[in-house]
Amino acid sequence: MANKQLLSMISVALLLAVSTVGCGKTADNNANSTSVKDNSTTNQTANNSTTTNTTDATNSTDTAASTNATNDSAAATNETTVDDTKTEEPVTLNLWTSKDDSQWDKDMRAKFQEAYPYITLKTTLHEGDAGNDFFQSVAVGNAPDVAIFSQTVVDQNVRAGTLAPLDDYFASWEDSGNYLPIFLDSFKFNDKLYALPWTGSTMLFAYNKTLFKEAGISGPPQTWDEMLADAKLLTKPDKQQAGYGILAAEWTEWFFQYYVWQAGGDLTVKNPDDTLKLTFTDPAVIKAAQFYQQLASAKVIQSDITMKFDKIVEAFAQGKVAMMPFATDWVGWAVSMGIKYEDIGLAPFPAGPSGKRTTAGGVGGTGINAKSPKNVQDAAWKYITFMNTKQTIVDRLLWQKANQGLVNPVLLPRTDYSLADVGVTDPDMVKTITDVAADTRPTEFYGKGVIGKYVDQGVQKIVANPKADPTKIFQKQQDLATKEALDDFNKAALGQK
Repeated sequence: MANKQLLSMISVALLLAVSTVGCGKTADNNANSTSVKDNSTTNQTANNSTTTNTTDATNSTDTAASTNATNDSAAATNETTVDDTKTEEPVTLNLWTSKDDSQWDKDMRAKFQEAYPYITLKTTLHEGDAGNDFFQSVAVGNAPDVAIFSQTVVDQNVRAGTLAPLDDYFASWEDSGNYLPIFLDSFKFNDKLYALPWTGSTMLFAYNKTLFKEAGISGPPQTWDEMLADAKLLTKPDKQQAGYGILAAEWTEWFFQYYVWQAGGDLTVKNPDDTLKLTFTDPAVIKAAQFYQQLASAKVIQSDITMKFDKIVEAFAQGKVAMMPFATDWVGWAVSMGIKYEDIGLAPFPAGPSGKRTTAGGVGGTGINAKSPKNVQDAAWKYITFMNTKQTIVDRLLWQKANQGLVNPVLLPRTDYSLADVGVTDPDMVKTITDVAADTRPTEFYGKGVIGKYVDQGVQKIVANPKADPTKIFQKQQDLATKEALDDFNKAALGQK
């Protein structure tokens, strides 16, 4: 099903979720934990996921309210658990965790072990792009048994045989009738289901309302030219305040792709047979690169271009970065690091030379490693469903509300609860998500999991040297990607060895 249909339908779902409540702060729904880049939308909200990742990026301390919510959720979850632990053979389930795991995540893993004492959870701290790293790690035999990824990498993983189909598990699960088909379709390939969807988000353009007011700027920029002009007004070296937060040291292709799309092109093309064509020297790529160089030359980006993603979000939350790309499920995270909710402005991206304001939106899901033994896959499904019952998710939202004071305007895949169940959502944010739905793409360009690092290297070079020729740099990166990765990708797409 087309991505525009997905975004249109989930926008309607969001509106329905808030139709019975008034204006107010928002709450969060990060039902599982991974890299923000994966996701996140990513999160990459879904694959950088998202993310991403779609990490539950909360470092809040535990409170009495959160402890009670955890206990209540575990009790509710355990009510639906079949007591088969006495007859099951011991099994170890390997999981990747994030440094940003909340106390909720840790508590729920402990509750899972109490409910299933024969299943031992072996956790490994993983930093990076969890969705794409899973694909690579399966090949070398050190992948987790439970995978968290965005809908954009399903076909790549299925062709490589890294994901197990979940249809039989899902059909026998008592909650299977409570999922919106459009979300399930996002994780299907050849009519088979490969992940249980758990949340979604949209990438928007964030700006600090207080800093804008202080600079005499009435609202968010509408074009790239306005963005550059505003960034100059918002940059105050004496306060260590940058106009715009740029990814220039890692995951640079994540934010860069939005500007390529807004310039009217793309970094790759998906051929009818699912093979990949590289377009690193497309005029839109060069225009986006030149705009990045303008920002760097004008010295409106953060002075430390080695700053990593989480530190840029932290800088935004602390008033040191005035504008940056921002996923809807990062609001609570930013508030937990210092910014007032009412100071966060979310708007469509400024329009590029093509007149487009294209952004990304996507859904995160949880799947099972196809290479894991059958008994481990069975344990993985128990873990996934334990973390995704209605009561668990609602109580997680209540925990986040207690710790963050709000609920993020995220996309919910289930029909039996809504954001209204746990608190009010800001209708203005929901309207922004709805407004951009028609110009929203999947979370990343095609083939990013394999080709992304070559774009990343190119972006790093043009930001570090604003006078460099972007055409030469991206041609060199395309040649390198062609030599090292393209042939293998296309062979896999065609089912060849």
